[in-house]
Amino acid sequence: MKKSKDLVNSSNIMLAAVLTMLLLAALITVGMLTPLIVRLTTGVEMGMTAEYFNNRSALPTAALVILLTMGLLYGYFGAKKTLFVGGLTVAISIAFAFLSPFGNLPLDVTVPLVSMALVATSYKIYMSLQRDSRAMKLRGVSAHVIHLGIILILIGIVASSNLKVDGSAVVSMDSAG
Repeated sequence: MKKSKDLVNSSNIMLAAVLTMLLLAALITVGMLTPLIVRLTTGVEMGMTAEYFNNRSALPTAALVILLTMGLLYGYFGAKKTLFVGGLTVAISIAFAFLSPFGNLPLDVTVPLVSMALVATSYKIYMSLQRDSRAMKLRGVSAHVIHLGIILILIGIVASSNLKVDGSAVVSMDSAG
């Protein structure tokens, strides 16, 4: 592997992604241990809701998706184009946050990020299919099928957390409801 003097290179992108993943792990661990520590020290029972974790993990998760997308594209596009794609993705997410096409801030911000990750993964699968040998095609595609699975999991988490429709109605005992 050749050494690169550029600030944006595959090693630095992966280092940033790993550090972001460690931050996420620390946030989740603190959130899970807090009720235990509070119960042991004060005797008070408490629980952390999904909002606690969603509010604290949203930005690191968005950063992780951007970093991993940039990592996928770096080998084909180089530093400048990869930075452009990452910056464009962030700009579109910010624009969606203000325009609110879905009427839900987490969904508005997430759709461009996950869409770009989906495009980058699809591009890598396409490039893997261009290889000569069947074994290399299968090897390249299989690694990115995992990425597609992770993207679908992220879509499921965001959609299930933010597309809930809660409501209530008062129904009298005399009518059908």
